[in-house]
Parts: sequence; C-alpha cells; structure tokens
Amino acid sequence: MTGTRIVNTLHAQEIARILDATIIGTADCSVSGADFIERATATQLAFVGCKRNLKRASASKALLIIAPETVRDYLDDYPGRTFLLVSEPEVAFLKIVGLILPARPRRSVGISSQAVVAASASVGSKTNIHPFATVGKDVVIGECCEIEPGAVIGDGCTVGDDVRIGANTVLYRETVVGDRVTIDAGSVIGSAGFGYRTVNGRHDRLLHAGNVRICDDVEIGACTTIDRAKMGSTVIGTGTRIDNQVMIAHNCQIGEHNLLVSQSGIAGSSSTGAYVVCAGQAGVADHVHLGDGAIVGAKTGIHRDMPGGQKYLGIPARPADQHARETMALKRLPEMRSTVKDLQKQVAILQEQMARQISAADSRVGGQEKAA
Repeated sequence: MTGTRIVNTLHAQEIARILDATIIGTADCSVSGADFIERATATQLAFVGCKRNLKRASASKALLIIAPETVRDYLDDYPGRTFLLVSEPEVAFLKIVGLILPARPRRSVGISSQAVVAASASVGSKTNIHPFATVGKDVVIGECCEIEPGAVIGDGCTVGDDVRIGANTVLYRETVVGDRVTIDAGSVIGSAGFGYRTVNGRHDRLLHAGNVRICDDVEIGACTTIDRAKMGSTVIGTGTRIDNQVMIAHNCQIGEHNLLVSQSGIAGSSSTGAYVVCAGQAGVADHVHLGDGAIVGAKTGIHRDMPGGQKYLGIPARPADQHARETMALKRLPEMRSTVKDLQKQVAILQEQMARQISAADSRVGGQEKAA
C-alpha cells in the first residue's frame, strides 16, 4: 500500500496568469504533476533554464514547458508543445510545483500526552510538541512552533516564534533560538566544544560555560553540529543557511546571510563577515576571519585571515585566479620536465663541444710557443 499525496491540476492559462507568462502554442492543456524535462510525462509540467538546454525538449514527452524569454525565436522547431515564457524559468517552475504538489496543512497537535514537558516550561499557543519529545526545566518556547518527535530541548533553552525543531534534534542547555528558525532532523546544537589541555599525560576537558545563539531566519540542515562556547556565545547570524552535516566549533561567530555547504567545517573561535560562502568540504582553521563576501571553494583549506570580496581555492587557500595559474602550470609539468631534460642534453653536448674546442686551442697555442 502506498501513501497518498495532495495533487492539484492546473490549466495552462491559469499557470500563465499566475506567472504573468506569455503563452506560445495551444493554451488548451493542463498538468497534474511536475518533473525535470528528461523525465516529465505528457501530464507533467517541465522547464528549461536557458537556450542551451532547449534542445532537451525534442526528446521530452512534456507538452507544457516553462522556458526563458530568450528562446522565443527558436520555438518553431518544437511543434506540438506549449511554452510559457518567463524571465526566471526555474523560480517560476518551482512556484507552480508548490501549487500542484502543496505541502500538507499544519495540524494542531498541541502537547502530546506522550511528550515529556517540565512543569516549569512555558509553551506558546498553537505550538505542537509531538510524541516522545522532551522539554526541560525553565524552557521558553514561542508561538506556532513545531517540536517534532524525539527532539530534546535542554534546560533553560529559549525558542522564538514559528520555529521548527526536527525529529531527534538536540538543543543542549541554555541554547537560544530566534524567530522563524528551522533546524532539521538529527542536528546537535550546544554540545561541549572540542577543547582540552594535557596535564600529566592526560587530556583534561576545558570548561565550556557559554552557549549557542541562533539569530532570526536561520535554516540548519540535518545532522549538523554547532558547539557551545567556552565563554559567551557561539553565534549564527541572521538569515544564514547551513547545509546538512556541517561542523561549527566553539566560539565561532558566523555572520549574516552566510551559505555553509555540506561537510564544511569551521574550527574554534573563527569568524565570518556577511554573505560568506563555504562550499562543500571547505575547512577553516581556528582563529581565522573571512571578510564580507568571501567565497571559499570546495575542499579549500583556509589557514589564515582572508579579505572579503574574493574567491579562494586550494590547500592552502589562495585567490582563485592564482590557483588557476598554478594548476595550469602543474598540468604542463610533464611537458616542461621533458623539455628541461632535452635542454640538459643539449647543454651537455655544447659543453662537450666547447671543451674540445678549448683543448684544441690550447694545443695550438702550446705548439706555437715551442716553435718560438
């Protein structure tokens, strides 16, 4: 037995009205699903993002396609299909997908009898606390929140309004979460940081008396970890988006509207400005600052402060244009090595020829001296 999903049918003219799109082709068609153009069927909406990808429509079964306005002059090659021309096809496509395949309406669950909520906790109206969630002492949870099954909200935490805490997520004590924050399943916020000192051959854990503070409008992906500070707060700035499986260490100060992509890691006491991007598996060493607008490429290793407004690649990191030059030079290394060997051989031959000429000249000079 398969589950059911809410699916709406939309007519081409209705979609065009919603998107303020131009219709090219027959308007007498409708869709009740959506998929990428390679997989879409005749009853599913599809899109192409640019002129280069328009040729994919030839092999597609889709009859209704959202496309950029720039392809208008090339659509005669695709008879039998209806195109909706817009300025941003992917954005328009996803807008309509949200209408065809809407999210299920939020249910009013209240506080489940199978949840554990401390008597001293304060829970706002219209907040759902699902089965097997645990809410500790002196916790404050705002209005219209979702605390999903198995989530743990530790003692003294504060959670704002319109927050979703995913299933099996853990907020350690005194964590502060702003408004309109999403934390997906399995994340751990506020565990003690990785800080030790070696005493008499043992690694003794350093006290982490601080907390984590997540500002408004932050989204945190599944299985991400953010460590509590030694003192003060580890801070995630307003509007920042954090992917799945990202690691942020103690006392980091993450700026506003950052994008931190899966498996990137930021070591202790590092900081970022606004609109910083760290691509997949990027690594930032401790006590490092990334300036506003810095873009750190995939697998790049940052070991020192980096100015903003630049792209960085490589290990250790350097500006992207410098990295490109060095990479091209490395690609030419076998050829350059062969060239150097040839030059060495030529130099050796020239040296041998010069040595013979010098020897012959010395012999002539010696013979002349004897004759004199």
